[in-house]
Amino acid sequence: MGKRDGLQQLHILFVIACHWAMSITLVFVNKHMVSSSTLGHDLTVVIAWSQSFVSVLAILIGASVQMLLDPSARWIASSPSLLLNSDVLAMSFAFVAVLVLNNLLLKHIGVAFYQVARSSTLVFSVMFSRLFLHVPITGKIGFSCFLIICGFLISADEERALNSITFAGITYGVLASMVAALCGIYCKRVDKVVDGDSLKIALLNNGSSIILLFPLIFSTGQFHTAWMTGQLWKVTLWWQLIVTGVISMMVGWTSNKVISLTSPVTHNVSINAKSLLQTILAVIFHEEKKTFLWWVGNLLVMLGIMLYATNKSSTSNEIIITIPEKKETR
Repeated sequence: MGKRDGLQQLHILFVIACHWAMSITLVFVNKHMVSSSTLGHDLTVVIAWSQSFVSVLAILIGASVQMLLDPSARWIASSPSLLLNSDVLAMSFAFVAVLVLNNLLLKHIGVAFYQVARSSTLVFSVMFSRLFLHVPITGKIGFSCFLIICGFLISADEERALNSITFAGITYGVLASMVAALCGIYCKRVDKVVDGDSLKIALLNNGSSIILLFPLIFSTGQFHTAWMTGQLWKVTLWWQLIVTGVISMMVGWTSNKVISLTSPVTHNVSINAKSLLQTILAVIFHEEKKTFLWWVGNLLVMLGIMLYATNKSSTSNEIIITIPEKKETR
């Protein structure tokens, strides 16, 4: 029995380690791709569309292989009518906005500041849950949000003093956090529609983003730029797009796997620890010098997130996932 428990713990640690490795790698590679020094032109929408396309292919190929190995396995494809579901549409638009805003955010900030720039996601989740879902805000939750906001302001001011952030970077961070909060709410609502099938949600999100981002590629002029500058013909670019597309899909899958093996609280604590490691690696890798107050701000943000995760009384009271049932109309 003890040996089985030990193997189970090793399995959990392995899945968490995989999630950490892929999540951190994805941020660094995306930063490398969207930086002006790499591509020379703004291709944030092209990159987002390409990665969604690769993610869909990876999901479909994986499902096909599974069906070949196990004939009893169910196909994950969804009916076209599901794409017109109001919650699915809201989730898809939010997901697309998160993809684009994340790339724009990475374009204007350093990786070391990424966690703080996106930290207000939790604050917006609390606000939206209070305004739209009438979920009460306890003193502990309010204090956690207070720590996050203080940490964000301190770190952002220090980044400004170091000339390593712009107003656009802060704006994209706040917008990305706000939309991510909405996306999380609608993902939970759609989760009931697809019977908890996380791969189907990933397929819906990425499939919808292929459709919704396609007009933006042309309207923003990014496709024309990529075509005229020869970026579309570079093997290195496509290799990065393929790798990041697969990694993006795996990040979502391992995230759901960690939650199923442990709990949402444990996953939040894990993400917090991963973000701290990501920040330290970014500072070391880019040889950045950060002030004492900058680190204080980061620690306040991470402390606020961890307090929120550990102080929740029960999963049913978790703000991000508390979604009221829709009433059917006859």
